[in-house]
Amino acid sequence: MSVGSRIANIRQTRGISQGKLARMLGWDPSNLARIEKGRVNPSLRTVEEIAEKLDIPVSMLLDDTPVPERIAVVAFASAGEAVSFTDQNYPQGGGMYYIDRPPLFTDPNGFGVEVSGDSMVPKYEDGQVVLVDTRKRPASGDFAVIGLVSGDKYVKRYREAQGVVILESVNHLYPPVVIQKEEVRFAYKIVWAKER
Repeated sequence: MSVGSRIANIRQTRGISQGKLARMLGWDPSNLARIEKGRVNPSLRTVEEIAEKLDIPVSMLLDDTPVPERIAVVAFASAGEAVSFTDQNYPQGGGMYYIDRPPLFTDPNGFGVEVSGDSMVPKYEDGQVVLVDTRKRPASGDFAVIGLVSGDKYVKRYREAQGVVILESVNHLYPPVVIQKEEVRFAYKIVWAKER
C-alpha cells in the first residue's frame, strides 16, 4: 500500500474530509489529492507534517511491515503472577485469548491486558480489556501498564515527581504505590480500551 493510500485510509477512518485535512495543513486541496492518488511522492518532512495533523506516528504512514490481525490479551492481576514477559517486555507465548485489532492500533508488539480488580473503577472495570502501545512511554498523568523489576505488574495512572514514580488508583480506597524509577522494568501507555 502506498503512502498516499495510507493517508487516505487513516483520514477516512478518522472522519476527516480531504478538504479539511488540506485546510489543517494550510495546503490547496489539489496538492493533498495528488499525494493520496500516488501522483506525487511526498518528502519525509511532508509525511511528518501529515502524521502530526492526523495525530499518528509517522511509522503508520511509512511502515510496510504487516501487523497481526489479532492481538493477544493477557491476564493482569496486581501481583502479576498470571503472565510472564520476554526480555523485550512483550507477553511470552501469546495470551489467554485474542481480540480483533482496532483499525488505528498499529504497534506489531502491542498487547491487551484484562484488568483485574476494582482499583481503577470507574475508569477501567474488572474484566475490561485495554491495549498498550509498546512504542509509547507514559507521560506523567497517563494511564499505563507498568511492570516492576520485582515481577509485580499494574494497571495504574502513572506519575513522576521528585525522582520517584507514583502509581495511582482511580478508586480512592487504594493508596498509591510509590517506587524508585530504577524499579520500573517497563511502562507502556494505554491507547485503547474496549467499551464496557
